[in-house]
Amino acid sequence: MLDYHIHTKYCGHASGALEEYVQHALTQPLREIGFADHLPMLKWARPEYAMSFAQLPHYIDEVQQLQQRFPSLHIKLGIEADYYSPEEENATQELLQQYPFDYVYGSVHFIDDWAIDDPRNTHRWDELGVDTIYERYFLLLQQTARSGLFDIISHTDVVKKFGYRPSTDFSALIEETIRCYKETGMVVEINTSGLRKPVQEMYPSPQIIRLLQQYDVPVVFGSDAHSPEDVGKDFAFARKIVRDAGIRELVVFEQRTIRGTIPL
Repeated sequence: MLDYHIHTKYCGHASGALEEYVQHALTQPLREIGFADHLPMLKWARPEYAMSFAQLPHYIDEVQQLQQRFPSLHIKLGIEADYYSPEEENATQELLQQYPFDYVYGSVHFIDDWAIDDPRNTHRWDELGVDTIYERYFLLLQQTARSGLFDIISHTDVVKKFGYRPSTDFSALIEETIRCYKETGMVVEINTSGLRKPVQEMYPSPQIIRLLQQYDVPVVFGSDAHSPEDVGKDFAFARKIVRDAGIRELVVFEQRTIRGTIPL
């Protein structure tokens, strides 16, 4: 098993030293982990959302030191990068190319300047309308995939985090999004952190996981850990759901390339 989505103190909203995450991983049935903290933001930057540009080299150095100190655990250097709009694609690419990441998560956290997963901003749901938000969110995910900037789509339906559900059936748009992932060669994350949020459901839902299997979209697992004890959390539960959907393996990344698979 692997956990490719682990945050650190550098992002401003996680706790614990990086070594504590590694030590907890060693108590779990994990053969591989990856740190994937938030890339410095190109728009709407706030210190509680992501590390600063000055912190990025320190994050990379600390992960690389842990790779040397804990050779029995495969530790990968990842990053989670936001997709904003086509206007920021070149700047994002230039930034990502400067560093030796093993994989890059592409995430949609923002609709315009609104962080959709920030509990301080839930009033925007009433202002914009749930159906409008869902439609814009999934269209942004398609742009994220088509940008060619990323290796893995993180928490595909995080838009449901606070339990807001649309009145419109978006099944066709969601399936279109999964087809887009397939066409663009994206890997999709099975993210267990939704089980710890108000929605109390994984990202993505079992229905979307079945679509991933139907379209043969590769997957990885991620806990989205923001504290050491969350590393690998709820993976046994997630494994059963994913296997029930017919998925039998996870892909493994190195130097932004799929290097193999491990059985699920």
